[in-house]
Amino acid sequence: MKGVVLAPDPTAVAAREAGRDETGYGAGWTVAGLDGEPRTRTPRVGLWPDTCEWTVGETVEAILAGRERARVV
Repeated sequence: MKGVVLAPDPTAVAAREAGRDETGYGAGWTVAGLDGEPRTRTPRVGLWPDTCEWTVGETVEAILAGRERARVV
């Protein structure tokens, strides 16, 4: 099984959200709050790339290049 968590920097996510007409955050949820939960409660297995400055192609390349590290047994 492969484990990949796309983990962009929460500051970059918040900046993207600020530039959007609609937001995916409501009911008291924040970017930092939703980011902190998995980072503190999820074991660091597999790949956790910070993809905030990567293109889609660069993200795919990084995942493929790290596929052995992404292997979760």
